[in-house]
Amino acid sequence: MRIAGFEFAEGARFQSGEHPDAKIVGEHIELLRARFKGELTPEDVLDDAKNPNSPLHSFFEWSDTEAARQYRLQQARGLIRAVVAIYVKDDAPAVKARAYVNIKKSGEPQHYRELTHAMSQKDTRDVVLRRAWSEFQQWRKRYSDLEEFATFFDAADQFEMKLLGNAKH
Repeated sequence: MRIAGFEFAEGARFQSGEHPDAKIVGEHIELLRARFKGELTPEDVLDDAKNPNSPLHSFFEWSDTEAARQYRLQQARGLIRAVVAIYVKDDAPAVKARAYVNIKKSGEPQHYRELTHAMSQKDTRDVVLRRAWSEFQQWRKRYSDLEEFATFFDAADQFEMKLLGNAKH
């Protein structure tokens, strides 16, 4: 099998760069991969991108101060996502679930809310459920060629039809 072209993954998030053309970026990364006998590491990409003439250069933050701040923000997001709460009810066993969910609504800054609070409000509940469904669809697309998941995908199709059927009523 051979590569016929390149495009950026749907939802990919990175600094826009001067070369938003995935073809240029993909071809350059392929050259790097070939240079390193098929084994490419993030360090290889970063070392190449340090050169201002590299088509990868503008995809990176070169201000150490700003890069450090962005990295710390990423660490903070990771820390928030890593916290798991132990939820209890009087009549049920304890359940572990992530404590905070990401809320992104138009016109508002992206933020996190505690899971049960987010799910108790219709507007944020809808945001959480739409995001979860979207993430599932992305995962499904990534692994759609694996026959081992066919039964699971069939069940997901039935769930979606039930979900959409209920939404129409």
